[in-house]
Amino acid sequence: MTTQFFTRARLLEAPRTPGGHPLAAPGPSGFTEPTTLAARDGRILATGEAAEAHRGRVPAGASATDLGGAFVLPGFVESHGHPTSFGSSLLDVDVRPGVAPSVDAICKAVAERVASVEPGEWVLGRGWDETALPEGLYPTKADLDAVAPDNPVVLTRTCGHMYACNSAAFAVSGITEDVEDPAGGRFVRDAAGRLTGLVQEDAKTFIAKPDPSTADLERGFALAQDRFTAWGVTTVNDLIATPAAMRMYTRMNASGDLRVRLRPWLYAVALAGYPAMLEAAIGAGMSSGVGDDMVRLQGMKYQLDGAMGGRTAPVSCPFHGSEDDHGILTHDTAKLVDSFRTSAQAGLRMAIHAIGDAAIEQAFDALAASGELDWVKENRIRIEHASFPTADHIARMAEWNVIASSSISFIHHLGDSYAQALGPDRVARVFPHRSYLDAGVVSVGNSDIPVTNGNPWEGIHGAVTRRTRTGQVLGAAEAITTAEAIDLYTRQAAFANCEEDRAGALAPGMFADLQVYEENPIALGDTDPDALLELAPESVFLAGKQVA
Repeated sequence: MTTQFFTRARLLEAPRTPGGHPLAAPGPSGFTEPTTLAARDGRILATGEAAEAHRGRVPAGASATDLGGAFVLPGFVESHGHPTSFGSSLLDVDVRPGVAPSVDAICKAVAERVASVEPGEWVLGRGWDETALPEGLYPTKADLDAVAPDNPVVLTRTCGHMYACNSAAFAVSGITEDVEDPAGGRFVRDAAGRLTGLVQEDAKTFIAKPDPSTADLERGFALAQDRFTAWGVTTVNDLIATPAAMRMYTRMNASGDLRVRLRPWLYAVALAGYPAMLEAAIGAGMSSGVGDDMVRLQGMKYQLDGAMGGRTAPVSCPFHGSEDDHGILTHDTAKLVDSFRTSAQAGLRMAIHAIGDAAIEQAFDALAASGELDWVKENRIRIEHASFPTADHIARMAEWNVIASSSISFIHHLGDSYAQALGPDRVARVFPHRSYLDAGVVSVGNSDIPVTNGNPWEGIHGAVTRRTRTGQVLGAAEAITTAEAIDLYTRQAAFANCEEDRAGALAPGMFADLQVYEENPIALGDTDPDALLELAPESVFLAGKQVA
């Protein structure tokens, strides 16, 4: 057995009741006085006096790390991310607004990549957001043709729900001017009826964009792990765990090369180029919980809509400035009812992507009609992003024990586009964490990386300040405290993963997943919340082993 001691550590206090429900006790109020934490074989053995008592009873060779009075948090849980897509984005052309702040700058970045590859080779990029560009426009087919006449180009919007393509990409994909919009998707056209190059939602399926090679997948994921550990993230939920990703996770777990825990969700119903995996999972006898402490299957992912800033998320009232644009629902409700029933009967939990209020309504309608509501109430079903719920939706979340897997990081990064899409009155209702807490709804925080940056402190900052990157405040009444916001990424996130017995707190039996800070993050957030954006852990440990 390997025993470790972390001395002079101020441990985050997280009161718990015998039931272990994250909302059964108030959020953490602060940190202990400097004390000792003992870990054995990757789990916390004891803290405080009990940990000190162990120091005299362990064999020679036990390690001791003096933290000098530093503040220790449990490792953060990224509740909704796409780690392999994030890794791939680190290899692709970076066209985020902070790097390429105009259409001209985007085209220049594409031209630089074209100059380094062979004619006919695909050029891929990610991160553009027309709402953050001064011209308010996206790169069109004509823009990209001018710099890449001989290379297929596909640039993924920051949300991941749209492509900007050039003529070569359309030609290789067999897309012509007479292409018809598929159900749940759209090829955007200009006033003259000609294709602009913008491809939305399930129309992306028609684009022959290549998948990354095994070598590139592993190379990108290695870079992604570096970023996660530097942010203090020790567990990552992969909300579209492809077969290639699952094979890679299995290989890396066997070889000991994983530096974060993975919690994969398999794509249930085919959409946007992702294959349906529900029947295959059932045929293989899989159910939620299969795996080990490093890689453990969570369940099935369903995608009901698109993005709010890109105006593809369905809303009950038209988008701001429009008379009839309500967004896009990607699936027929009857299809969802059958699939939800099948998933429940197989013991596979559901994570349901629903951003717009109309999509959230569809999710609840389908769950109710599935005939499996008792199972739903017992198995921590999740609404992913949960961006724009109504008061009735929040009440049903509480009644049915549905978890709000809230992309609160969108406030900082995408909040301005939400304000443009919804207008000043409706935008005050987005990501309503104070309402969730008051209603007794378990809510967790996430970034949807690479849709936004994966640093949890940016999500915590958004939950505390409700402030966008340009300074707009979106619904100040929905703000929560720093301690409550940290809870979204620790205890409540562990509960959402059905791991409250092993993660999310610094207590005996929990994973020795630790992150260490020189300053008290709670005090810092309460006095100077903008300073949260600059926070970074001094060191990070996974199962007691330093990984950053």
